[in-house]
Amino acid sequence: MTLASALTGRTETGRARRRPMLLRDAQASALVEAFVIIGVLTILITRAYLHLTGYPQVGGSTLHVAHVLWGGLLMVAALVVTFSFLGLRPRLLAVVLGGIGFGLFLDEVGKFVTKTNDYFYRPAVAIMYVVVVVLLLLNRWLHDSRPPSVAEDISNAAAIAVDGLIRGLPPERRALAEAQLHRAQAAGADLTAVADIGDLLARCDPREPGRFGGLRAWGSRRVPAVLSGRTAVGVAAFVLVLFSTSGLINAIVTLSSDLEGSAGVVTTVGQLAGTAVACVLSWVGVARLRNGKLWPLQFLRAAALVTVLLTQVFDFVAQEFGALLNVVVGLFALAVLSARIAVLERMAAEAA
Repeated sequence: MTLASALTGRTETGRARRRPMLLRDAQASALVEAFVIIGVLTILITRAYLHLTGYPQVGGSTLHVAHVLWGGLLMVAALVVTFSFLGLRPRLLAVVLGGIGFGLFLDEVGKFVTKTNDYFYRPAVAIMYVVVVVLLLLNRWLHDSRPPSVAEDISNAAAIAVDGLIRGLPPERRALAEAQLHRAQAAGADLTAVADIGDLLARCDPREPGRFGGLRAWGSRRVPAVLSGRTAVGVAAFVLVLFSTSGLINAIVTLSSDLEGSAGVVTTVGQLAGTAVACVLSWVGVARLRNGKLWPLQFLRAAALVTVLLTQVFDFVAQEFGALLNVVVGLFALAVLSARIAVLERMAAEAA
């Protein structure tokens, strides 16, 4: 059985299994997240720059070259780089170019959803937030909904080997490819194909990870351990309860004035409902957090999810960029609680 037959899913007896239409890249999830993060940072930097410079117009008295055009050009440049060059480095360059272009494009969404081309349209920030959240959720669903198939493990390991033949392989990339080959072999991959790719990996020169690679490797070991610790969980639970409770109290106190303000009834009721649900879930979770069971952590994570995915949409409509602090709190709590739940689930599975 050849490498080609391993990738197409045909067995030695000629019986064909379902051919994979699309193969997922094992590195793509991190690249998409980096793309989105760069886009968000671009929006914040652009808004800050325009505010400090008095919102200048490029093009003179007749024309106005909006920065959405520069965003489109950068996204095109990212596609051209991806289409034209092989390897990981061009993809990283494309992520940076595409992320900046995406941020410049998304920053002007208010002009395209209003008849008056209103850059300062208040719900524009909420629209940006929804787009970012949907992208991140789709990315996670695409890469976490099922484990990698044999063909995907074989293809990803082969791609790493090909890249390493030219530039050499840092230790973490080599370890990733070897783990993919081991998983594919355990799942029934053709031994000849696994051996061939393993031989290619052995021919790749070693390459030092470099300053950023070493920092990334250190962070990949230390950050999950810190996030999943009891101290981090306690801090996340306390902060989540504090913010959800204060948010609910503020929503109740200012309810009548908010209903009459520019935010509108839907935004005000959405804020009130979201903070109320998050407050109830967080208090129930904290009250039973020390019982050693999993469900209090799940309640707290649900409160963080409600905060990030529901309440913040309405907060951005009402407060625009003033709601960023609440997003940071919600994301921190979500990361800590998810890490702790993953640790407990792994311990339960090992004990079973």
